[in-house]
Amino acid sequence: MQGEQMISALIGLVGAVSNNGRTEHTDGVIRRAFLQIRNGGSEQEIVEAVHREKFAISPDCAICKNPCGNTSDYDMARFHEASESIQNRKLELIKSIGAYLESAQEEKLPDLIYQGIAYLGYDLQEKAYVEMIEQIHGKIIR
Repeated sequence: MQGEQMISALIGLVGAVSNNGRTEHTDGVIRRAFLQIRNGGSEQEIVEAVHREKFAISPDCAICKNPCGNTSDYDMARFHEASESIQNRKLELIKSIGAYLESAQEEKLPDLIYQGIAYLGYDLQEKAYVEMIEQIHGKIIR
């Protein structure tokens, strides 16, 4: 899947945000990450920018000797180990978030986008992903 490292890093960033809040740059980093990967941007540069933002939010995580895992990049092996239907729902969720970010006019991202990214790191029932996708679709400006 294209953008795996970026998705992995964004899940870690959202974990940092859930613990410590956003900076004035967090929404822009997330928006640029999704849009650059959709437009063929360098994934490594995106991941580095996401990590910089995560460590700005949670500086101790960069040097922690005993990481708790709350802000760790997501292990994409877990994505690939999920059932095909869950993988497809997560891919659909990624596309929905990207579509929202392409259409959104406001600079500040709604909490729903952060929640959607967090859902990518969880092993949830298929219904939860469907409901999140529907909520995001409801926010897309057509």
